[in-house]
Amino acid sequence: MSRGRVGLWVLLSLAGCVSSAPYGNFVDGTVTPTMQARLAQDTVTKLLDLYPPATTRLVLKHPATDAYGTALTERLRQQGYALTEYRTIPTWVTPAPTRTDATVVEQPEDKDETGIPLRYVVDGPWDGRLYRVSVFVGRYTVSRVYTVEQQRMADGGAWAKGESRE
Repeated sequence: MSRGRVGLWVLLSLAGCVSSAPYGNFVDGTVTPTMQARLAQDTVTKLLDLYPPATTRLVLKHPATDAYGTALTERLRQQGYALTEYRTIPTWVTPAPTRTDATVVEQPEDKDETGIPLRYVVDGPWDGRLYRVSVFVGRYTVSRVYTVEQQRMADGGAWAKGESRE
């Protein structure tokens, strides 16, 4: 890896540690659902190194309905993790007197879930071909950069682990 790529990778990894929110998947269509499933599998492989599946309960703290999130939740369960998914409850908003329709506002379910909080950010591209996966598990963050060239994805280095500021 060239000196410039190493510097960029370090900056991207550190940026994941200080960003506050939002969480989720922010990549464009150049990263196909198949590629995102591969990213999810790679993430679960790393989590298996850090957290034993049979004794770890994870609590997803945001919606995971995108391609990466769906693959991640499926693979976590396949590996034996207990996973509580983010849920919302509808709150009916009373329509204004001049309106004829009611609006449903989604709010997080107010429930005291026991387990390790889990959040993720999939973002990029930087430099036209670099993407990053950052997973926030409890007070720790693991991040990895990937390259996409000509519809082929490769990891851009090792996983970086740090402490979250949350």
